[in-house]
Amino acid sequence: MRLVLDDVKVSGVSYHGVYISDCGLADECGAGRGGEGGGSEASIVVRLNDLKIDDSGNGHFDADVMRVDERSGGNIFFYAKGAEFTNVGADVLELDEGQEGGIFATVVDFEFDDNGNYCDGKVLDSFLPKEPEGEFEDGKVKEAVMPAAVTGTPDDSCIEREVELNDSGSVNEYEISLNFDDGFDIDEAGPGGLWALIVDTSVKRYHDEGLDFGEEDDGNLKLGVWKTEAKNNTDDGLKMVESGTGNVSALLAKLKSEDDGGKGAVFKQKDEGNFTVTVNKSRTAGNDDGKDSDLEVLQEGSGESNLRIVDSEIKDGIDTENVNVSEE
Repeated sequence: MRLVLDDVKVSGVSYHGVYISDCGLADECGAGRGGEGGGSEASIVVRLNDLKIDDSGNGHFDADVMRVDERSGGNIFFYAKGAEFTNVGADVLELDEGQEGGIFATVVDFEFDDNGNYCDGKVLDSFLPKEPEGEFEDGKVKEAVMPAAVTGTPDDSCIEREVELNDSGSVNEYEISLNFDDGFDIDEAGPGGLWALIVDTSVKRYHDEGLDFGEEDDGNLKLGVWKTEAKNNTDDGLKMVESGTGNVSALLAKLKSEDDGGKGAVFKQKDEGNFTVTVNKSRTAGNDDGKDSDLEVLQEGSGESNLRIVDSEIKDGIDTENVNVSEE
């Protein structure tokens, strides 16, 4: 399956601006996690050049302006250069791959700015419970007394409810919050890896993460970011999580991540695998609460983990776990 869009403009679409699916469940396929839905053995190849999308995804929850779903044995090969997205309700780009196969994505000269506003906080904040989150000691609180899922809003999908239980069955923590969208969201699950290159890109003023990449099950996660700015996002500027067995490697060169509500950049390895992050000629400042908030690099599984910082300004510090740090 191959799609090439060259100098194309899409506007006035209430749902997805462009949607490509190799999944038998169509738009109910969900993210790559779990690998729901069947598909063909074919890969999906997408090539975009000078694509402009305006006023899309403002009539339905999670109506990503550019979305690709792939299942079964194929890969996603995605290349895009010189795109402009304005007045978009959900994620600007979402690539979801489940089961066998990987994702290979290259994005050059993109602007992910001032989008993702379908779930309007000014309207929905009043529907949140008085105590929207909490954390408890083991054995103290039962799940049955947790606040129920919120209903009766203009769109109930905009409010998510998460309850984490201890092994004993009691509540560890819960949170009910607005379900916002990211700028660029990639989910890869099943055997296969995720490779992404982001160049000359701007991602600003999103209510969730600016760039959010996740890989599960067997497969490696590799990321290159060059001359990219993440600024004034409500959550992390950049988030990269490896949840299964696989190695993580990332190079951030000339990244500027400032004034984000979460961390400037987050890297997590949750299972077995080695972990290498290099930050070169980059700047992070003013993120989160200003305490060890610029970089978060966590090895929560097993493997050798290294963070190398070269000729960079990390103004508000680094939060690490089981990671060797060197600065040059």
